Amino acid sequence: MPPSKLRILCFGDSLTEGYSGWGSCFTPYSTKLKEMLRMAFPDVDVEIVTDGVSGDLVTGEGSFLTRMESHFAPRNPADYKPFNWAIVLGGTNDLGSNIHPNQIFESLTQIWDMALSRKCKVLALTVPEIGSSAGGMKELLDFRRDELNQMIKTYKKPNYYTFDLHAAFPFYALSEADRERYWDDGIHFTPAGYDRMGNKIGVTFVNMLVREQSDNDRTPMGRKRRMFKDDEKVFEEEEDPAEPISAGLDKGYIVVRRRDLD
Repeated sequence: MPPSKLRILCFGDSLTEGYSGWGSCFTPYSTKLKEMLRMAFPDVDVEIVTDGVSGDLVTGEGSFLTRMESHFAPRNPADYKPFNWAIVLGGTNDLGSNIHPNQIFESLTQIWDMALSRKCKVLALTVPEIGSSAGGMKELLDFRRDELNQMIKTYKKPNYYTFDLHAAFPFYALSEADRERYWDDGIHFTPAGYDRMGNKIGVTFVNMLVREQSDNDRTPMGRKRRMFKDDEKVFEEEEDPAEPISAGLDKGYIVVRRRDLD
């Protein structure tokens, strides 16, 4: 189990705020994420703070850095409340503003490092593709997005982790029906899409927390704890290996055994 209290910051732009319907509806992915964490860890007090600002930039005149400072370096030190994790997504608007990936990445590292300096773990999300550009502009955006995402995925620092949202939630690889269901305008998701985003992040996040606790449970000599009762048992829900973990989560269960983590 993770700590008895888990405080998480979901930080970013419109994709964190849950923007859809030209701003008429907001469905942050953090809602689904919190639901999944409570399902996986019913004895843990989960608090999620969502700070997403539509249209905001990581670089230049954007308020990413200022907003991050308000959480990790407030003007009044008494206002500081520690987070266990910060989930950060940013860069879509910067890429659309023709800002070079190197500049975006440099600004992102400042934001990640601010959380890390406060002993807060960081889960950085890669930037998802968009489906609204055409011609040469699309090719350039795709190239620059891939370049930025590669830097995000290869950045190394203690307590820094990544989740490849770009690969997990594509646009063009989906069927036309799924694009209609999950994508709103080629940049943002529908309410169902944000739930799907929270589901995908949640599956990875739950596994990370379980693996982290499993590592902490090892003895000083590096030996594993004894196997739990029924650790080798195959549950009825596991009989179809093709069914994704997320499907099980939606049905209300999570099966994680120690042997799956070692």
